[in-house]
Amino acid sequence: MEKNTIAINKKMTEKLKNIEVKGDIIVPDSKPDIVNIIGTNSNPYIYKEDCEEGKYRFDGNIDTHIVYLSDNGETKCIQTTLDFMDFIEDTIFNSQMSTQYRIEIVKMDTKVLNERKITVSISLKIHFNFFECENIEYMEDLNTLTGVEKLQEMVELNALVATNTIKSSLKEDISVDETDMILDLLKSDISIANFENKISYHKVLSKADVNVKMLYMTESGKIGKAEATIPIMNFIDMEKVTEEDICNVHYKVRNMNFKPNAKEMKSINCQIDFEVTCEVCQKKTIEMVQDMYGIHKNVTFSQKTIEIQTQTQSTVENVNINQSVLVEDIRSLYDVDCRATITNKTPMGTGANYEGELGLDIYFDTGNNLGMKTAKLPFMAKLECDTDDIQIHIAKKHFQLNNEDVVCDVELELKPNGTNTKTIRMIDDIQEEECQEENDYAMIVYFVKDGDTIWNIARDFKVTMDSIIKTNNLQDNSKINVGEKLYIMK
Repeated sequence: MEKNTIAINKKMTEKLKNIEVKGDIIVPDSKPDIVNIIGTNSNPYIYKEDCEEGKYRFDGNIDTHIVYLSDNGETKCIQTTLDFMDFIEDTIFNSQMSTQYRIEIVKMDTKVLNERKITVSISLKIHFNFFECENIEYMEDLNTLTGVEKLQEMVELNALVATNTIKSSLKEDISVDETDMILDLLKSDISIANFENKISYHKVLSKADVNVKMLYMTESGKIGKAEATIPIMNFIDMEKVTEEDICNVHYKVRNMNFKPNAKEMKSINCQIDFEVTCEVCQKKTIEMVQDMYGIHKNVTFSQKTIEIQTQTQSTVENVNINQSVLVEDIRSLYDVDCRATITNKTPMGTGANYEGELGLDIYFDTGNNLGMKTAKLPFMAKLECDTDDIQIHIAKKHFQLNNEDVVCDVELELKPNGTNTKTIRMIDDIQEEECQEENDYAMIVYFVKDGDTIWNIARDFKVTMDSIIKTNNLQDNSKINVGEKLYIMK
């Protein structure tokens, strides 16, 4: 019997890594002394990964803006980059593995040590998923076997066609108000949305939007806001790809840099470097033979088991948060940053209750300087799953000022970022041997025992399932009851 091979991108394991990043920052000579910290904004990313036998290492940066009140009463900002390095050990790791990850900022703490020195502590939670290409061999043309009964299962797989990784860069000048003379950038944020992929001529055209948002201070002390949605487009070479295939593209930020251009340009230069990985699959349905036996011949075979993964079908749980946050001395609202994290999980039956916090960084005008207030709004959701890897998407956010209250209207979408594992038995090798001809016929009366199935009974007596079903006028091909009397014709 011939064997065919199909490749799948198999999830091998998932890991959760908690990291504490600390650093002491010296105030540059060009900046005035510190009186107190107003707020801190950070963008973490991994710029280098290295997976080898038994060990995965990653190096990252946290681009940070520290806004403070100076001794002359002005709002100032220090930009710095904190670096981190860590590793995970596991015997299954090897150089052929690929990764996907999601980084969450759990906590940021900035303290003034003296008027010229700051200490920063940032807690990160990183969810890693590790994948490896696995080749599955299965036997074809088993329907050509005669006089053999087969127990078959139709299995749907995403067969891996090809993968490719490219480097991509975004460079854009984002305009600001014509009257603004930028002195300092106070914060910067990016997000990637609206993914779209198109397959054509052995290439994948990948499109997405990069949303950029920045706060800056002018030489006159005014706070300004710059926003832009920048489209990015990449052509990725993919061999053997067709328009009917399934395409998944993943973006990893490897570097980012924001800086004001020359004053006469009235813009901020934005540069972001990405690593873009494309995975192309074909959806295939394969007939896997789980078990077999011969009617008039002896059939011996060996079996193996494989594990395949399918995406979890859990529905997205929506959580609405409608609360007000008191902000004293607020004159106007500049911006609000949101981040949602899971803080606790309590298993409940087939699912779990998830408790979380929506962290808010509220930037506002005090009348004299920039103010920032951090708030945490609790939320709870019940999901029909029990995993620590929950993706949280902020589907909607709206903030407005009502006297000294910032009214928050936020909608979260919670979704398990996991897979179901299914174990499949496969026939690996078959040997056939003709039986000595038997002319004796008999009718056997059999009483169903606990654990019996029609397949098992037919296999033990070397008759077809169809003969048992027809002889006993069974209406349901799979349902038999313990103690039920069956007539078996041989």
